[in-house]
Amino acid sequence: MNKNPIKLLAVDGGGTKTLAVLVNEDGTILGKGKAGASNYQVVGAEAAKEALVEAILAAFQDAGGLMAVEKAVFALAGIDTAKDEKVVAGMVQHAVNGLSIEIGSLVVENDCLSALLGATQDKAGILLIAGTGSIVYAHDGNKQIVRSGGWGHRVGDEGSGYWIGKQAIQSVLKMQDGRGEETILSRLVLDKFSFDKIEDLYNWTYSDSYSVDDVGALATVVDEAYRLGDAVSIRILDHAVNELILLLKTAIVKVGIEQDNFEIILQGGVFHHNAYIKEQVSERIQLITPNVKIITTIEEPICYIIKRGLNYCSSLE
Repeated sequence: MNKNPIKLLAVDGGGTKTLAVLVNEDGTILGKGKAGASNYQVVGAEAAKEALVEAILAAFQDAGGLMAVEKAVFALAGIDTAKDEKVVAGMVQHAVNGLSIEIGSLVVENDCLSALLGATQDKAGILLIAGTGSIVYAHDGNKQIVRSGGWGHRVGDEGSGYWIGKQAIQSVLKMQDGRGEETILSRLVLDKFSFDKIEDLYNWTYSDSYSVDDVGALATVVDEAYRLGDAVSIRILDHAVNELILLLKTAIVKVGIEQDNFEIILQGGVFHHNAYIKEQVSERIQLITPNVKIITTIEEPICYIIKRGLNYCSSLE
C-alpha cells in the first residue's frame, strides 16, 4: 500500500448515472468523477463495469492521480438478491483490477442500504425512497436490517413516481373507453408529451422511445391536476400514500421499533414535488409510531454514502 493513500473512495451507482468521490478523513472532497449508468440490471454487467472505471478514473485524475485508497464503498443499485451480490462483486473487482488501484478494504452493497447506514450512523432508523421507484430500508440500531418493496417497475415500486404516472395513463385510457370518469389528466398528459390525441399516447407506450423515467415524470402532472381539484388525481395520490404507508409499517414491524425513538428519512422526487403525499405520509405514520421524527432530505445520496464510508473506516481502525 502506498504510504499516503487517500482515506476513502465512495461510489454511488444507479440506473442513470455513476458518481465516484475521493475524500479525506474529515470528509473534504479531493476529487470527483461522473459516468453513465452502472446498474447491471439496466445496462448489463460490461457496460456497468465500464461506467465504474470511467467515474473512478476521473475522480483520481481530479484528485491528482494517486491511485491508492485506504477504504472503498461501492453503493450500487441492482443488488437485490444473492445472485446480484455475486455478479456485482465480480464486476467491481474487475473494474478495480483493471485500474490497478490499491485498496486496503472494500465494501460492495445496495445503494439504498448504504445511504440508510450513512444517514442514521448505525442508529435505529428508516429510509423511504420514493423517486422513479420506491423502497424502504429499516435498521433496528443493532444488527437487524430489513427491506420492504423495491421490486422494480414491472412488478412493484408502488407509490413511486413511475407508479403514479402509470396510474395517470391508465386513467386517461379508461376515460377514453368510457370505463372511467372524465379527468383533466387527459389534457395535461397529452400536453406533457406534445401529443395531439390519446391514440398517440397509446402508440408511445409500445414504442422504442417509451421510458420509465418519462412515465415517472408524470407524477408532477398528477400533482398539478390534484391542485386543480381533479377527483381522479386525488384518488391516485391517496392510493400512493396508502402504498407508501404500507411499505413503512411493514418495515417498522419487522425490525420491532414501533415504540422506539427513531428517524424516518424521506428521500426522492415524489416527496420534493408533491406536498400532499409528503404531508399525508408524515401525519399518518406518526399516528402509528408517535416517537418518530420525520426528515425530508435534500442531500444527494452520495453525501450519506460518504458518511457511511467514513464510519466504516472508523470501525476498522
